[in-house]
Amino acid sequence: MKEPVINNILVSFKSDDGHESLDVNFDPAHETVWLTQTEIADLFETTTENVVMHLQNIIKENEIDEKATTKVFLVVRNEGIRKVKRQIKHYNLDAILSVGYRVKSKQATKFRKWVNGVLSDYLKKGYIINQTKIKIPNLSEITQMLDTYRQFDGDLQLSGNDVLQFLIAYNRGLSILDDYDHRTFRTPEGNRDTYLINYIECMDIIHRSKFSGKSDNFARERDQSFNSSISTIYQTFDGEELYPTLESKAANLLYLITKNHSFIDGNKRIASTIFLYFLDRNKALFISGRKRINDETLAALTILIAASDPKDKELLINLILVILG
Repeated sequence: MKEPVINNILVSFKSDDGHESLDVNFDPAHETVWLTQTEIADLFETTTENVVMHLQNIIKENEIDEKATTKVFLVVRNEGIRKVKRQIKHYNLDAILSVGYRVKSKQATKFRKWVNGVLSDYLKKGYIINQTKIKIPNLSEITQMLDTYRQFDGDLQLSGNDVLQFLIAYNRGLSILDDYDHRTFRTPEGNRDTYLINYIECMDIIHRSKFSGKSDNFARERDQSFNSSISTIYQTFDGEELYPTLESKAANLLYLITKNHSFIDGNKRIASTIFLYFLDRNKALFISGRKRINDETLAALTILIAASDPKDKELLINLILVILG
């Protein structure tokens, strides 16, 4: 029997000083929350060993029913460039509060009130907005960012109309990603890729591109990250692809090449070229004779990725998928 995959709503609980927060798995179906031993320790500012000791005593004293208050979830975690699945025991609100009242009763009381507030909000509205969720820049910030790059970045020359076209696509992406905050966002299903690109082939495409030869450092690699980016999109776990659709592969390929800054010169142009090449080889660059992503939007996307916080990777990937449509 397969273990359930944790698929609840992440809501951030702030510490007393308002600076640190803990992502809490809120389970509206069962009107509870789920935390691991480590997360309980972080919540009450104690050690994991101390939490384990209290849980053992609480269960031994029949204060809680272990079967009713614990559940093992299959959790997917990022470990380096790998996505790893782990079976991890989680504890519900009753168990969390039982530990809290023994360790830090004031914090436990605050946490209980916060959970009740979140639950009440959900029952009234039908969704939860995570106020501390990392956000990608708004349109005014993006406009300023693009203007700065237009002036100082030789890689990309965007006209005012180019920026406008990108902002239209970006605004559409933000609108859809707002649904993501409401947990109604659905990533487009996508299609299976039929063509596998490789490092040697991609380097050949780069050297034959119209940008090649413009500088001695063009396409000169800083490290092995370009090869790694290509390998990453084909990674598997337990016989299953981590990026099963050609769209998810393309989005991650664009993000990784751009963000890793694999080349001394021409990095964003190269990222865009390989992104388009991958789509083209998989017969996915055009839909009904129309290009899936125009050059202006792609150019501005690479700027956004390059300037983004690494913590925003998931949102940037989703934005690319939304624009690909």
